[in-house]
Amino acid sequence: MVLAVAITSLLAGCNFISLNSFVLKEAKILSFDLSKGAVVEMTIENKSLFKVTVLGGELAADLKGDPIGEVFMKHPVVLPRKSTTTVRLDVGLRFASPLAALKALGVLTSSPESLMISGYGEGKIWFFKKRYERRDVPISKFISIFGEPKEYLNN
Repeated sequence: MVLAVAITSLLAGCNFISLNSFVLKEAKILSFDLSKGAVVEMTIENKSLFKVTVLGGELAADLKGDPIGEVFMKHPVVLPRKSTTTVRLDVGLRFASPLAALKALGVLTSSPESLMISGYGEGKIWFFKKRYERRDVPISKFISIFGEPKEYLNN
C-alpha cells in the first residue's frame, strides 16, 4: 500500500529518467489483512523510453521513534516503456512485536498523523540498478493516495 510513493520515488532516482516520466494514475487496496499483508493494484504510466523493473522495496513505520513494523514487496514489478500498466503488488507485513501490531492498529484508527515512514525501493533499467531511499515521510502522504486506513481495517 505505501509502496506506490516508493516506486515513483525510486523511478525518479534513476539519473537518466526524471520523476515526470512516471505518473501514478490510480491506486487501490484490493485486500488487507494484518496477519497476511495486502494486495494493492496500481495503474502507472511510464512515459520513458525504458522498461523498468522494480525489484523490491521496504518501508518501516515508527511512532515517535519506536519501531512499529515493516511493509515489503513480495515480487518484482515490470513497467513496460511508453505505456500505462496496471500492476498488482503482493505486500507483506512484519511487526516489531505483537504489542507493536496492536499499537499500529490503535494509531491507524485514531491518530495516523503521528506515524512516520522510512524506507527504500530498488529498480533496474537494463543492467543498471538503483536504490532510492526516503526518510521520515508522514503517513498523510500515503493516506492522500489510498484513503483512510479505517476503511481497510473493517474488512
